[in-house]
Amino acid sequence: MHRLLLQRRWLRAIALALLFTLACLALARWQWDRRAERVAAIELVRSNYDRSPAALDAVLPAGAASLPAERTWTPVAVSGQYLASSTLLVRHRQHGDDGYGYEVLVPLRLDDGRVLVVDRGWLAPDPATADAPSAVPAPPRGTVSAVVRLRPSEPVDGRGAPAGQVQAVDLPGTVRAGVAASAGAATAQRLVTAAYGELEDGTEQPAPSARPPAAPLEPSQDEGPHLGYTVQWLLFAVGAWVFLVVHLRRAAYEADVAAGRRERRAEVVVRDPDRVPTDEEVEDAAVEAMIAHARREGERQLGR
Repeated sequence: MHRLLLQRRWLRAIALALLFTLACLALARWQWDRRAERVAAIELVRSNYDRSPAALDAVLPAGAASLPAERTWTPVAVSGQYLASSTLLVRHRQHGDDGYGYEVLVPLRLDDGRVLVVDRGWLAPDPATADAPSAVPAPPRGTVSAVVRLRPSEPVDGRGAPAGQVQAVDLPGTVRAGVAASAGAATAQRLVTAAYGELEDGTEQPAPSARPPAAPLEPSQDEGPHLGYTVQWLLFAVGAWVFLVVHLRRAAYEADVAAGRRERRAEVVVRDPDRVPTDEEVEDAAVEAMIAHARREGERQLGR
């Protein structure tokens, strides 16, 4: 077999198997990392989602540049006045089985003067135009208290949007610009850019006469297919070498038979693996083996 390993075609096969294995291992690692990220996100939901509401300053102090990752989904109690004229709609947001629509963002001027963006819920597109909702329920007037779950600012999207709409909850960018356009630069400067709040259903006091449907009761805790894909790529990596070894052993056997170093094994064809071969099948296989042996002996005698 070692002679075969030095042949160019088998060297190429080994090199290809090595490259294929490295690619499979890289893909397995990538899927494992995605699973680790998903598990970490699920742990945040399990740890924080159902906690008792805390004070905003205890979770997100004034001036904080970003929301600590371990505080995502933490409920906080807030109080202030909604800036209804600065309402923004986030485009292309899925809501359960209802399809894609718009999240409704309304800035809430807190009692300490900061402005916290609150996601009050989801609205379907206008069925007549398949565009922005025809009407957006107004938030309660005056001083409002509520419980919101903190979520971090989203990455910059880069795409444009019609006036009053944004493509992502990009707090330091498009959201701040939208607030500045409607409420002025001074209000926009007081905007909390480290996080926004997702309103917990039924916690607004006074209760509004109408409000957008709330977000789903709880984020999905499904890990996804990443673990299965990781195992799949590892099996592919092992399978490449099993395939190579099987074919290499087959080639070595054929080379030994051709060189006369080994007799070809008699092969009995059995159509049904649960059936015992008949006497005729055994005899046919033996005759074929004898003929093959006689042919090799004749060739050897002629070679002398």
